[in-house]
Amino acid sequence: MPSPAHHKARRQQFLTSLDSPVLLMAGGWQSRNYPANWQPFRADSTFLFFFTDPEPNAAALFDPKDKSVVLFLDARTPEDALWHGPVPSLADLKKHHGVTAVLPRTELAAEVRRRVGKRRLRSVAVADPRATAEAAALTGEALDFHHSAAVGDPELLLAIARLRSQRSPEEVAEMRAAAAVTRKAHTLAMAHTRPGIFEQELVGHVEGAFAKAGCVPAYNTILSVRGEVLHNHYHGNLLHEPDLVLLDAGAERPSGYCADVTRTWPVSGRFSPEAADVYDIVLAAEQAAITAVRPGARYRDLHLLACRVLADGLVQMGLLRGSADELVESGAHALFFPHGVGHLLGLDVHDMEAFGDLIAYAPGRVRSKQFGTAYLRLDLDLAPGMCVTIEPGIYFVPAILRDAKFKKQFRGQVDFARAERFLTMNSLRGFGGIRIEDDVLCTDSGHEVLTEAVPKERAAVEALVGSGG
Repeated sequence: MPSPAHHKARRQQFLTSLDSPVLLMAGGWQSRNYPANWQPFRADSTFLFFFTDPEPNAAALFDPKDKSVVLFLDARTPEDALWHGPVPSLADLKKHHGVTAVLPRTELAAEVRRRVGKRRLRSVAVADPRATAEAAALTGEALDFHHSAAVGDPELLLAIARLRSQRSPEEVAEMRAAAAVTRKAHTLAMAHTRPGIFEQELVGHVEGAFAKAGCVPAYNTILSVRGEVLHNHYHGNLLHEPDLVLLDAGAERPSGYCADVTRTWPVSGRFSPEAADVYDIVLAAEQAAITAVRPGARYRDLHLLACRVLADGLVQMGLLRGSADELVESGAHALFFPHGVGHLLGLDVHDMEAFGDLIAYAPGRVRSKQFGTAYLRLDLDLAPGMCVTIEPGIYFVPAILRDAKFKKQFRGQVDFARAERFLTMNSLRGFGGIRIEDDVLCTDSGHEVLTEAVPKERAAVEALVGSGG
C-alpha cells in the first residue's frame, strides 16, 4: 500500500498545478437492492490517488491560494461504533493523512463557500450520482460521469492525468503485487481445467485466489469457452474436450492498483493443430508489440505492428490473401482482430477512460473510422512510468465473418469459405477465439513486463492444464 507520505507528496504536486480551488469526491455506499444492503465500497480512482484508504462519502478541497487540503469525513457516532466497530477520530486522521484540517462532512457546503468565496471552483464527476450532483451544485458545473465531455474541466483532467500516468516506485510495487496474485489465479484455473465441469467452477478458483490475497477482481471476470465474445461474463457453459478456455482476469489491491491478464488454453490439455497455429500467431504479435514498448514509441504504431504480424500469420494459414501491409491498410485483418491492442492500466483497469479521448489521444490525433481500428483506446507517445496492456487476439465471430457487407468488401482478401470451417469445426460452438495479454511498464531504457510470470508459452500452458487434479 502506498504510504501516507506518498499520497501527501502527490497532493502537493497537484496543488502546484492548480490556479483555482478543486473539490474532489470519493463517492459513497451504493445500495444493491434495499438501502442498508450495500455494494462493496470503492472510492473514485482520482480520490484514491491522493488519499490512503479513503472513507465512503469523503470529500477534499484543494486550494492553491494557501496550499491547503481540507478533508471532510462523516461524523463518528455511537451507532457507527456499534455496527461497524471503532474508527479513528477526525483529529487522528488529520495527523495520519497530513492534511490542513479534517472537518465533519455536514460542514462541506458552508466551509467550501466560505473558503472559496467568489473564486472559480472545479470538480470531477464520479460514479456515485449523489456525490456528482453535490459537486455540480457547489461548483455550478454541468458534471456527468457517463459523458466524457462533462466529466470535468479539460484543463483539470489533464493536470490529473499528468500525475496519474506516471507511476512512482511505490505504485509500481503495488502493480507487481497485483500481478503476482493474478498469476496465482490464472495458474489455478489452468490446473483445475478438465472436461465436464462448468466455467463457474474455474471462476471460483480465480476469484477465490484474489480473496485469499486480500484482493478483489479489478473488473468482471471473463472466463469463457466462447472466446469470440470479447466481454463474455456468462459462466454457465459446460467445458468439452475440443473447447478453448479464454480467461481475462486481474486482481485489484486495496490500494486500487490492479493487473489485467488474458490467457487461453485447451480444455483437453493439448492444442489442436489449428489452435496451435492461431495461438503461435497471437503470441508472436504480442511479443513483437511488447518488444517495441519504449519511451517515445507511439502506441498506435504498436497496434499496427501487432496487426501486421497477425495478418501475415493469417496469410500463412490461408485465411487472408495479400501482403500484411495491404491487409492492414484496407482493414481486412480486423475481421479476425476487431479491437485495439490495449489500453492504459493503473488505478482503473482502463485507466482514466472516463476522461475520454482528451486523455487517451494526444493533441491533433483522432480515432480512426475504420472497423476494428476505431476501437483503439489509446494513441499517446509512451513515457517512462506509463503502464499499458498489450493484448492482441484472433477471433472467429459468426456475425462478422458471415456479414454480407464484409464479404463483398473483402472478397479478394479474405477466404470466407476457409473461415467458415473454423466457425463449424466444433459442432457445439465453433473455434471461438484466442487472446494473450500482459501488463507492460514503460521504463527509462525500455520496458518491464509486470505479468511475465504468468505462463504463456504453449508447452508451459499445456503442462499446467489439468495438473491440479
